[in-house]
Amino acid sequence: MAKVIFIGFDAEKDGLYHAAKGEPIVRLAKDNGIPINFECQDGDCASCLIKYENIEDEEPTNYIEDKELGKLIELGVLKAKDAEHCQQFTISPKVRLACQTLVKGDVIIKPFLQ
Repeated sequence: MAKVIFIGFDAEKDGLYHAAKGEPIVRLAKDNGIPINFECQDGDCASCLIKYENIEDEEPTNYIEDKELGKLIELGVLKAKDAEHCQQFTISPKVRLACQTLVKGDVIIKPFLQ
């Protein structure tokens, strides 16, 4: 089980949750009433941008799909060079689409505010 800490979404719902590795953030958030906007749930609308911070000593392997990387680059929240680095070393960028992100280890999830 992994620890997922939601901070900054809702004072009553923020806190520590446990999730199986591989569980989608979207499911964890919905099941626990975390108010993340999930309009399309397919990575097209980018309404669910989050800050994603690994809190384990060693970052787990976290492959990210081309579609999500492309959307993050298009939005200007990730540079192409950084996206290439994330793919090459299978690490997660610090900004993600919650609908496309799987729990891979202990993380802190915060709203992305531009």
